[in-house]
Amino acid sequence: MRRIISLLFFALLFSAGATAQGPFSLVSSEKKTLKDSELIEVTKSRTVGKRDGTNLTFTEKEIRLIVFTGPVEDMLSYRIQGMRNPTLIVPSGAKLKILFVNRDIDMRHDVRFGKTGTDFAEAPDIAATAGSSTLDHIAPGDVYSAEEFILQANADGQFIYFCSVKGHAKGGMWGNIAVGVEPGKDLKMQVKVEHVHSSDEEKGHQDHQPKPAASPHQHTANPTSSPTPHQHPADTDKKDEMAGMDHSAGGHKEMASTVNIGDPMGRESSGTAWNADSSPVHAWMKMYKDGGMLMLMGSAFLRYTKVGSTRDVSIAGKGSRQRVDAPNMFMLMYSRPINEKSQFGFRMMASLDPVTQRGYGYPLLYQSGELFHGQPIHDRQHPHDFISELAASYSYKFDNGHSAYLYAGLPGEPALGPPTFMHRPSAFNNPDAPISHHWQDATHITWGVITAGYSFGRVKIEASAFKGQEPDENRWAFDTPRLDSFSGRISWNPTENWALQLSHGYLKDPEPAEPDLKILRKTTASAIYNKRYSDTRNWASTFAWGRNYGNGEGTNSFLFESNYDFGRNAIFGRAERVQKSGHELVLDHPDDHDVFWVGAYSLGYMRDIFRDKGLDVGLGGQLTVNQNPSGLVPYYGGKTHAGYQIFVRIRPSRMN
Repeated sequence: MRRIISLLFFALLFSAGATAQGPFSLVSSEKKTLKDSELIEVTKSRTVGKRDGTNLTFTEKEIRLIVFTGPVEDMLSYRIQGMRNPTLIVPSGAKLKILFVNRDIDMRHDVRFGKTGTDFAEAPDIAATAGSSTLDHIAPGDVYSAEEFILQANADGQFIYFCSVKGHAKGGMWGNIAVGVEPGKDLKMQVKVEHVHSSDEEKGHQDHQPKPAASPHQHTANPTSSPTPHQHPADTDKKDEMAGMDHSAGGHKEMASTVNIGDPMGRESSGTAWNADSSPVHAWMKMYKDGGMLMLMGSAFLRYTKVGSTRDVSIAGKGSRQRVDAPNMFMLMYSRPINEKSQFGFRMMASLDPVTQRGYGYPLLYQSGELFHGQPIHDRQHPHDFISELAASYSYKFDNGHSAYLYAGLPGEPALGPPTFMHRPSAFNNPDAPISHHWQDATHITWGVITAGYSFGRVKIEASAFKGQEPDENRWAFDTPRLDSFSGRISWNPTENWALQLSHGYLKDPEPAEPDLKILRKTTASAIYNKRYSDTRNWASTFAWGRNYGNGEGTNSFLFESNYDFGRNAIFGRAERVQKSGHELVLDHPDDHDVFWVGAYSLGYMRDIFRDKGLDVGLGGQLTVNQNPSGLVPYYGGKTHAGYQIFVRIRPSRMN
């Protein structure tokens, strides 16, 4: 009898334990910290659900979810696959692998699963629920608190997920989850509630974290500290908009390239070229309810510049070795999802160079290329066309690692060379164009281009048909389009900090000033490195090589440039060596057929006097030393020449 009573006792105890088990059990959990660049990568691994109104439906038995807290203007909410508090529909017995990220600037949050009913107390009961512990708000340096945990669904039915911090669920931070059933027609939906942040809302809140079932090797972490006041930089709104960075089909497109839905935004550069994924983005951004994204970016330098030497650098009687001018460019980018896997993109780049530089440009020793009043420009940088890019693209994402796109522009940029100098982080603070520009990235304005590309995630191959002739000297008009030249490029971003490319192009009739040059073959290779150390420290560098071959003559160029931002300060520089013919430098006969190595070495400093308020304004200066061989002394008055410039730089504040 005693044995029977004991068996009955343990049976009742087991039955009570089974009854007490909630609809979800915690299998394992691990706390971690993440930065923006790391979030870009983790979002690629999540399971894509089917969107239908406010529902997000999954059919897989193992589901990878990324759950973010809402942006600053909607702090008491969650974002899953870009949707606000969606109703999650999952199959019976599903295993949920969840990464929860707290993006709030001053409040702690958690996410719990399993409760039924939506009549929340001020401090909800979390018994029979499972989920994350309470995570701290964003830390200095934009470090996000995160927790990765696995839940096992134990029962079918309609349940909810919610934040158990005092007042948060009652304030609207919850959503529905249906396991093995379809949501009922009378399912109550969350309604956005105006929340007034109270300093005592976490009083009495217990940071419960039940021990995971069947996880003897569960990771442990230090308890989270109590919340402390945290003053975040002024660009918090933009960071919060972007931190959802769900750049897969159907999600937010803040962090997806406008050219290719499969590429992260940080990688996007001029035309279809790639920067390093971790590259800073300076822009204003607006999101639309239909998933569309509009970005505006650009820069302008108001400056005085002077070059050395005794050479007459005027063209058609215009221009001297010193000038007050304003190099500038402005860019608009727009993208809109067509469906869950495809996207339309539009880009326009413009410059007021025709006004600020006029037709003869600014003094830049040893620079060459293009015409003014029918005469070849030398020792000056030509102005850019008013419309420098007007292009549209269509892209399609097959899965997380494969995507394709078609890009067409009038004008546009073919797949040839590294990103154009004004789009490289290593040159953001340098007002001058490189003197190797026409060996490396001069095809960024091409009147007629079609590019097709396929991305394997970190490797991309692309080919272009385009007009090989450089723009004419009418900077306001549209040139006649033509597709008579070809190029191909392979790009590789082995890590988030590196961007490598190798390209080759076949250009027909490239120089109006050289009618005898029928075909120019251009080959380039480049390596871009960008390292973000913190919100206020970033180091970007570029090495580029370019070779031009035409009429049996080959010339080479080498460039290294670097920019280090620290706080409000930046130090930047550029070193170049280029082979230029006497014809390029517009020398008198008989020297115009000789080839000369020329060099330019610059070092500059920039100090932001106004920043992180949507607009950055900096004051800077740069010293340049130019060197040429003795064969050019009769033209330049010596072998070494010094120049300088002072300037004010204006641009949008950094987004990431």
